[in-house]
Amino acid sequence: MNQNAVGKNDLWDFSLRFVTPMVRRLLPEPGDAVALELGCGEGRRLGAAAHLFGRVIGVDSPEMIDLALSRPGRAENIELVAREGLRLPVESSSVDFVFTFDGLTHFESRDRFNAEVLEAARVLKPGGTVMFWYGRITRLPFVINPVTWLRGISYSRDAAIPLKVQQSAMRWALRKARLRHRGLSTPLHPDTSWRLFRGGDHSYATAVKQR
Repeated sequence: MNQNAVGKNDLWDFSLRFVTPMVRRLLPEPGDAVALELGCGEGRRLGAAAHLFGRVIGVDSPEMIDLALSRPGRAENIELVAREGLRLPVESSSVDFVFTFDGLTHFESRDRFNAEVLEAARVLKPGGTVMFWYGRITRLPFVINPVTWLRGISYSRDAAIPLKVQQSAMRWALRKARLRHRGLSTPLHPDTSWRLFRGGDHSYATAVKQR
C-alpha cells in the first residue's frame, strides 16, 4: 500500500466520517476487510480507505472512473470499477464494508434511493457493515411545505445536497434491504440514537446485514 500518498488530513477526515467507534466495534480488524465506496468520484477518499482496509473498491460512472484513474499515487490495493446501470459490477456477498458520503444524494426519486440501498446490501457479506451519509430533511419543511414532509423526500437538482430524505425513509430503506440499523446520527452526536439528532442537513446511518 502506498502510505506516502495519504495526507494526514485525508486520513483524519476519513476516519472521523466513516470509521467511527461503532464501525470499529463492528469491524475490529479492517486490515483484513474489503471496503467499497459508492460514488467514489475522483477517488479522493480511496487513498485513506486503502490505508486502513485490506482492499478497496471504488465504483462510479465511467467518466468519474477515468478521472480517478488519472490521479497519481494510487495504492496497489485500490480497484476502480465503472458502472453503467442500476446493478453494481461487484459480486454478491463479497464486501465487508460499504460506505458513501454523497453517493445517495444525487438520485431523483425515492425508488432509486431505495434501489441503491438494496444493491449495497446485495454485495455486502452477511454480518457486513454499511456507513451511509445522506441528505436529511429537517422538521422545517413541515412548516413551509407539508407535502414535502408527508412525501418524506425532496429533490432539487441545483442544491448543494440535491436529494434529502427523512430519517424514517432511511430506516424503511434499511429494513427493506435487511440491514439492521445500529444508529442514525450526525457529526454532533456520533454513534448515538437517531432520537438525539438536533439540526443539520447531513446525517449518517450505520447498519449491519443480517446473517
